[in-house]
Amino acid sequence: MAKNLEFYKGSRKKRNYAIVPFVTVLALLVLAVVLFYTVQKYALISKDGVEVVLPGMQQDDSARIDSLGHEVKDFETVETELVFDQPDYSHVEATAGRNARPVRAIYIASEDLNYENLMEKAGRLNNGNALLLEMKPRSGALNWASQSEAALSYGLYFQSAVTENIAAWVTELKNMEEKDIWMVAQISCCVDGMLASRATHFALRTDYGADYIDETGNWIDPYNPELRRYIVELCEELYAMGFDEVVLADVMHPVPETNKGQAPMKFMYSAEMSTTPTPINAVCGFALYVANELADRPAGKLLSIYVNSAKSLVGPDEGNGQDSVLFFKAFDRVYYNTDMYTFTYNMQDVDYAGSVKIGTAAARFVPVVINYLPKHDSWIYIENLPPAAE
Repeated sequence: MAKNLEFYKGSRKKRNYAIVPFVTVLALLVLAVVLFYTVQKYALISKDGVEVVLPGMQQDDSARIDSLGHEVKDFETVETELVFDQPDYSHVEATAGRNARPVRAIYIASEDLNYENLMEKAGRLNNGNALLLEMKPRSGALNWASQSEAALSYGLYFQSAVTENIAAWVTELKNMEEKDIWMVAQISCCVDGMLASRATHFALRTDYGADYIDETGNWIDPYNPELRRYIVELCEELYAMGFDEVVLADVMHPVPETNKGQAPMKFMYSAEMSTTPTPINAVCGFALYVANELADRPAGKLLSIYVNSAKSLVGPDEGNGQDSVLFFKAFDRVYYNTDMYTFTYNMQDVDYAGSVKIGTAAARFVPVVINYLPKHDSWIYIENLPPAAE
């Protein structure tokens, strides 16, 4: 006989027990986040590491009670000083000069740039193989119609027969039969009268706020980032125009003359720096910036630089900031104004410093001379014509 149930047993609902560990993990994560932001104020940082000291756990022997009943803590005085090391250029790797062949050029100054003179000098290249054109003198006036931002903004060239035709003249010179002329462009970098007067924020200033000008010309701040970009843009345009080599002149810092007993003149610079500004940092930093920016220039194009003191031939010159030992690492050639009496000693200095790591000093050290051809693989010849008879 069937058993009768007085009450109907309802079906049980199926419970989801998997949610329990999920809620537990979520709660622990929330607790961890809350604790992380809550105990940060109790973090104690010392030379031995980081630890969390909760209220009541710290034993502070320096605590005392003042006359008003307030707890006062005495902390040990620690003297701190931030020290920024000066840039060290001794570890720069030598990469330049591998493709530098000897250059023997006739120098043509900016004021002598015209079609007839260029063709006449090219016809006289018997012992030489190159022409060096001063494309940007210390006046700052460019001898081509530059489309660089600064040139357009400040009107840094004048329309003339030279600026309109120089690109065509360079092409014609390079295509002269049986000549194979190597074309070199020279530009002044840190002396620029036009740029200093038309864009005063480029000018190098004394600590009194006056633009620094001497017999060399109007000086430009080598720390100025706009100047550095301007020089890079000019080099790129000259390469595109057909020049095989660009040589940077006046990459240096002025060395003001001071009377005995007077303090050396101080300068104001446009860039914010963490280290003390020095001529070496300014000039070498400028030079390396330009060299690095032009590292990807068209194949076969060379980048060179002038030095202006005998001291810089053997190492850093604290006065004008140049260092040919560094320059030989980053530039294909180093140019130096000399004469027949001191050239031999200049070569001895270069050999003594051991600056040339790639190639030969005979091809990469270029003496710039007046009315004299040194017995050397490379040279720049400046013709100093006697004054015309009256």
